[in-house]
Amino acid sequence: MHIVLTSSKSFSIQQQVNAFFILGAVVLICCLCGILSRPVTFLAYLWPANAVLLGLFLRFKHLNLWGGWLGAFSAYMLADLMTGSSLQLTFILSLANLMNVTVSLFLINFWKLNYRNYNQGFTFLYLFIICALGGSLVSALFAIATVPYLSDTFMSTQRLGVDFGMWWAGEIVNYITILPIILFFPTLNEMGKKFKNMKLKQFRLIKLLPLVAIVISVTFTHIFFGPGALLYPLAALIWAALSYPIFSVALINSIVCLVTYHSLTYFYLSESSSAYLTTTISVRIGLCMLGLAPLILCIITSNRRELYKKVLHLANHDSLTNTINRRHLFEKGERYLSEAKSHTVSLIMLDLDHFKKMNDQYGHHIGDLVLKHFSQLVEDNIRTNELFARIGGEEFLILLMNTTLQETQTIAERIRIKTELTPMQLPDGDLLFITTSIGIAHQSLPTELSLQHIINQADHALYRSKALGRNQITIAS
Repeated sequence: MHIVLTSSKSFSIQQQVNAFFILGAVVLICCLCGILSRPVTFLAYLWPANAVLLGLFLRFKHLNLWGGWLGAFSAYMLADLMTGSSLQLTFILSLANLMNVTVSLFLINFWKLNYRNYNQGFTFLYLFIICALGGSLVSALFAIATVPYLSDTFMSTQRLGVDFGMWWAGEIVNYITILPIILFFPTLNEMGKKFKNMKLKQFRLIKLLPLVAIVISVTFTHIFFGPGALLYPLAALIWAALSYPIFSVALINSIVCLVTYHSLTYFYLSESSSAYLTTTISVRIGLCMLGLAPLILCIITSNRRELYKKVLHLANHDSLTNTINRRHLFEKGERYLSEAKSHTVSLIMLDLDHFKKMNDQYGHHIGDLVLKHFSQLVEDNIRTNELFARIGGEEFLILLMNTTLQETQTIAERIRIKTELTPMQLPDGDLLFITTSIGIAHQSLPTELSLQHIINQADHALYRSKALGRNQITIAS
């Protein structure tokens, strides 16, 4: 069974060294952040190193090498040694941390969970169950079985249950607050597309309202202390989950959980050490629930949006050629005519010549391939704002706004020539040449004519093109 490591035979020494230094640097910074957040004689308030390391191994397979693991282990050791821990304690803690990541990664690979499919089924929930009942549980058990019995330990054999609960619940909080940010962090390509969409869309202040509600609710956690503070941000987080994409929700969720966690932790620490110990586990479990709920809700909402888009696309497009269908063409075309913001409307009707003969000779499967081939040719030779629809078996229609008759004729001629000179390759390697007959109707706006009447004009012109010998263009009088 392939456990965790990618085979190192296919990777050069340079790649091993790169993985060593990249993971070493990242894990060292994360460890130091965790150590600096550690209350005196207690476990760290936040320990991001394990969640970050697991996230990097899942996202970047080229880091999952012996060099990467060695770099992470060295960083764990160095961070504790730099901050005054003994060599023995440092070694045991480093093993516990690596055990967490190793077991979680093994189980994720064993169950073949792909984090990219986070919105499919229970993948996202399974991922966190594995981290909670796998790596976090094993590392917590290993820690209480070893750390309390060392000479310079910060754990006590008198409170093994409490230390186990604090370690285990703390690791789950780390995974819920940190891992989604690593996994959902957008690539450079995705960020570029997002930035372009933001430039095209008009920004609305109403989009900031969920964020404002979150800031207000989190502020309340610093004013009105107590166990109920965990619930203050819940409604605002739900609002954000229904409004923002998954990465934004993961980032907001992480900040809210950590700020609320910090507020409650230091409130109970200021009361007494016993108050901190007796409440921390329940606070951490509450934070797990608080952090998990908005993420799951955001995924469900995202799935509903995607499903709506797919259903809408299927309702408005031809399933074979992916062009818009007749109903959607009429819907948009009539709207164009009624708004009358344009000066002219042109219709180009196209019909594949001898298509029935091709179907009879080569079969309907080849006929479908011909329709796809022709559709792609047309789409490559028109502008994105022009409507291209399949309105019948082998009949297509292009609707153009603010285009002169001469320009329309030029576009039609370009499509006719391109079709004639671009044969389709058959599965056996032979070339199938096709041609198209075209009819054009042109109308100045505003007009009392309906879209159907203009289409009828283009249809009559198309009929004349076919009657005159096919593979030519006729303009409606």
